[in-house]
Amino acid sequence: MRLPHLDQTIDLERGDAGQLWWAVADCGRRNAARLLSPQGTAVEAAGIVPALGCLERVAKRLKRLDERERTRVGLPRRKPVKFRLQVDELVAIMLYVYPRASFLAPAPLGKVQQKSLNLEPYIRFPK
Repeated sequence: MRLPHLDQTIDLERGDAGQLWWAVADCGRRNAARLLSPQGTAVEAAGIVPALGCLERVAKRLKRLDERERTRVGLPRRKPVKFRLQVDELVAIMLYVYPRASFLAPAPLGKVQQKSLNLEPYIRFPK
């Protein structure tokens, strides 16, 4: 079930898409390795399995945007790019990427966190 009114749009400045992509991809790699490791840690990491699809989807879109920014010829854009996060992607980022990767991409993750505060009445994020 999709709730389009809970989707959020963030403004990404030049370079923010690459930083956010790196944080999301790092989370996916780290948790995929935990799932493939011996039994003890795989059970602990099993909670991320439903979120891996959402993280992969947002990582692909961020990577495309980053590639477009880096290969652009001419002057850089003045306006930030509007990037829409579906509610499931936003929740996956807030639950699995943000707690461990805030030092990797502080600016774009801060924007995601600020937007997620609008969802506070609907979803409980860990503190």
